[in-house]
Amino acid sequence: MNMYEVILNMIDKQGPTSIPSICKKINQNSAYLEERGKPVQQAHVKSVISRKKDLFLCENEMVSLLPDKELISLTVHAGACRGPWVKINVDFTQNIFTYFEWNLEPAAAGKTFSAPNGNIYDTIISGKMDDFKQELYRLKIWNWELSYEPEGIVFDGINWSVYLDTKAKVYKSEGYQRFPNNWTRLCKALTKLTGKKFM
Repeated sequence: MNMYEVILNMIDKQGPTSIPSICKKINQNSAYLEERGKPVQQAHVKSVISRKKDLFLCENEMVSLLPDKELISLTVHAGACRGPWVKINVDFTQNIFTYFEWNLEPAAAGKTFSAPNGNIYDTIISGKMDDFKQELYRLKIWNWELSYEPEGIVFDGINWSVYLDTKAKVYKSEGYQRFPNNWTRLCKALTKLTGKKFM
């Protein structure tokens, strides 16, 4: 884990934190110290924060996330014309998610239930919200274009939209059969979080 990710995780758990506290906490983490090989100095923490001005705000030695990067919720819709339609809501304030799947062919939708009247649902093992948040920061959805549309005519493709709500701003992106470069990584992260194959 990179140092900025350790700092992100710390601020996420504790709120705004002083540079000396960050340094002390990092140096108490035996796994990180073993990986790094030597204690972390305050100058190094300051350097990491100054390199990540797109994420952190530092005032009077107190470090916090920029309000437009402080995650509140994520909503992702995706579906094909003839396939299932999926909606995932992730609430970062309560650390919960909801997964909805609609399918016009229930017999083919065995992923969600075994029989329309059987009421036998899959057991789902979900991933960790902290890991998912770290991956979202790596994906930088706030840099995605507003719209991704194909150049030619497409009759059967995947329609999708992403809404990332932060403390200061809502980032929106959508497309039809055209995707941002790291779309596959978002799909993998959602699959890991929900325990259900996404796209």
